[in-house]
Amino acid sequence: MKSLFALILATALLAVPSGTVVARGNETPSADASATDAMIERAELVRDLIARARADRDVPMMLVAARMLREGDFVLVPAENAPLVLGRARKGEELPVTEPAALLVEAKGWAKGDPDQLAAVDEALAEASRGIIPAAIVYTHDLPAERTLTMRARAEGGRIALVRVRGDGDAALELSVTDSNGRVACTDRPTDAVAIARRDLLCRWTPNRTEEYRIVLKNRGRVWTRAILVSN
Repeated sequence: MKSLFALILATALLAVPSGTVVARGNETPSADASATDAMIERAELVRDLIARARADRDVPMMLVAARMLREGDFVLVPAENAPLVLGRARKGEELPVTEPAALLVEAKGWAKGDPDQLAAVDEALAEASRGIIPAAIVYTHDLPAERTLTMRARAEGGRIALVRVRGDGDAALELSVTDSNGRVACTDRPTDAVAIARRDLLCRWTPNRTEEYRIVLKNRGRVWTRAILVSN
């Protein structure tokens, strides 16, 4: 069943927009938002494939995940201790990017004693050696219940800044952005004090000047959630 699942995924087609303004996550969808939704869904699939492959030590599944990541229009970055880049990944960017080649090396360790799987991994490694091209950055984070993820971001003055969050939908998530003086630039949280399970959050603001911002994602729920963050 796993091999069939991997084969189906391998044949799948792989195909962020952005005085302080408070923003909410209920704006009318645009073409840019739809494109970002599609990218987020692909990133969610790759993230979940990697997690499942590691749990099962499944070489074919990790091959699929690495291929999708290499051919995709995004890079995956663990959010812990990483700056949130408002823009697109650039060559030389000091980010802990999840490298397709590293995933393949990991899978090769599971393939010992299976010449066919070893050959498949070596072939994929040769393709992955081309490196990562500039792409949108997708941050991933497993956020436990009643815990907080804090990230830093540098935003340009006069340019719209945007941060989107996608959770599992079963955790009460809240998003807030504050400037270097602690002033609130944007929030996306329920209007009342009751914790509500939410899947999508959005913050959009326009800085008056270039400065550092603090992005806080809080899980007020009782269950952990896998979260994805993207910016413009």
